[in-house]
Amino acid sequence: MTFSRLGFGESVDPEELSSLCSSLALEEEEEILVPDLETGLQAQGERSIDRSLVGCVLSTGPIARDAFIHMIKGVWKTKERFEVEAIGSKKFVFHFLLITDRRRVFSGGPWCFKNKLLVLEEPTGVGDYSKMSFSKAPFWIQLHNIPVFYMSKTVGSILGNMVGLVQEVECNQDGLCLGTFIRVCTIIDISKPLKRILNVRLGTGKELVTILLIYEHLPELCFHCGLLGHPLKECPEIGALQGDILKLKYGAWIKAPTPSSGESTLQNKRRRPSSGPVSHAPLHGNPTTTKPHASTTKTRQKPHPNRRLNERPNPLHPSPS
Repeated sequence: MTFSRLGFGESVDPEELSSLCSSLALEEEEEILVPDLETGLQAQGERSIDRSLVGCVLSTGPIARDAFIHMIKGVWKTKERFEVEAIGSKKFVFHFLLITDRRRVFSGGPWCFKNKLLVLEEPTGVGDYSKMSFSKAPFWIQLHNIPVFYMSKTVGSILGNMVGLVQEVECNQDGLCLGTFIRVCTIIDISKPLKRILNVRLGTGKELVTILLIYEHLPELCFHCGLLGHPLKECPEIGALQGDILKLKYGAWIKAPTPSSGESTLQNKRRRPSSGPVSHAPLHGNPTTTKPHASTTKTRQKPHPNRRLNERPNPLHPSPS
């Protein structure tokens, strides 16, 4: 890197800046200074960290930063205003006035911008952005093909922890999971391929059961390698196949159908802030409202996604198309 890239007013990527500082430290011997930070300055820095989030958009191409900032301010319905600072081509810092707004946004994910995942991290320590990995993200996952006997919060928590770190299991007051699947909110490692199934042995007979994982609000995913952040056509592994028949490990079946605006789930009810219907809806643009035809007086509500699962193709043998 040369100094010419650090022009006045230009935004420098935190990783590039950290690399430059390291190289300069090796070339020159400078006196190590230890400033005496006042208690007030320390407290101010801690407040800034407590009210901030750092985000990275997973994309192989450039991000329209102005469009992203404008859109996200229209979607995150916070009680107080917040500021967005671009610290790189795909990284941003979000400064909130209220800690409650920060918590609501962080727990309301996953968030997407044009079908690309926005990974949020809570800064710690002094808030060194260059050391953030952006490798963890929360997702609501549906666990299918579980015998009725095991449809409980306890089992959902055990199975969810096999995928990631469980944050919540949807159940009733008695700890029972109603419906045909269990919903768990889990923080997963997005630097690895998404898990498709869990092969577990349940019960005294130790019968092997294959549990299917279906992800809600799943953004851009490569159906070949199973990684988030790039489409199938940009997968680096495909080039090494050299004309071999491509057998996809994933398909559209791994993405849960998006409920219509008339549908409601326990998650939507719990996570909808009082300031507006922001919930965990993806950042694809400002919500639009379609007015019914003049002759239409009633709208028939669509069934819940768990009632349409049987209409899906065999998920373990997706079509290459």
